[in-house]
Amino acid sequence: MDKNNPLLSSEIQKITFYSKSLDQEKKMNVYLPKGYSSAVHYPVLYLIHGYTGNETDWIPGLGIDQAADKLIEAGKIVPLIMVSPELDNSYGINSSQTYSVTNTGDPYTTYNGMYEDYLYKDVIGYVDSHYSTLAKRESRYIGGLSMGGFISLHTAFLHTDMFSKVGGHSPALFLNDWSTTGGENGLKSFLYPTDTVRQTRDPLILAQNLNSSKMKVYLDCGDQDDFKFYEGSEKLYSILKAKGVSVEYHLNKGKHNGDYWKSMVDNYLQFYVGK
Repeated sequence: MDKNNPLLSSEIQKITFYSKSLDQEKKMNVYLPKGYSSAVHYPVLYLIHGYTGNETDWIPGLGIDQAADKLIEAGKIVPLIMVSPELDNSYGINSSQTYSVTNTGDPYTTYNGMYEDYLYKDVIGYVDSHYSTLAKRESRYIGGLSMGGFISLHTAFLHTDMFSKVGGHSPALFLNDWSTTGGENGLKSFLYPTDTVRQTRDPLILAQNLNSSKMKVYLDCGDQDDFKFYEGSEKLYSILKAKGVSVEYHLNKGKHNGDYWKSMVDNYLQFYVGK
């Protein structure tokens, strides 16, 4: 979009691009605000989907594009670019040097590969080189739901130089109850195969070593969350609060589902880019 032809209305672009870290073609949905033009540089919000989800879940699935249109029009948030990349069932971790799918055809299977590198190198690199972004940490934010909440917190806590705000929306923060995720040999064995590996991946542990009073963190969860992710959210809130990190936690009415997240998108947007 050149500076002489700004967008007359907001737009969702469906992108397919090559990821060097995964050696795969990957997808992302990109929201551009009304008036978007190369003459202006925009903050960017990365929105990460949950387990079994994809790049369409946030944009347009939860209607966050329509919510942004209304809030921008009302002058409540600044115009922004939103990006929702395909993260598969990966938990956004560098689980393997090479990409592979554990059980092809099973929608619940785990995906292996350098997914952390894919997200913070390839996705952000593509967006900053193809769109008119404010390519600095102060104007780059990340948030996600469920697994995407884990991914967002994990990525932001490991790369504090990349993001200034992070949101965990019903984030998949596990304490030590794995009964809803296949027991000790289920998700735990993929995510935390050893205690040593857990030290480098678990957002609750990473938070204890977080050296960033400049980061702002938003946590929320439904009070009827099937996975009881409010327990992990409360623990993370306590850890961050004790460290002097700017953090807010909201326990709301709701379950672990699209109805809950859809009802919250205005609140999320005002946290990330509110005036």
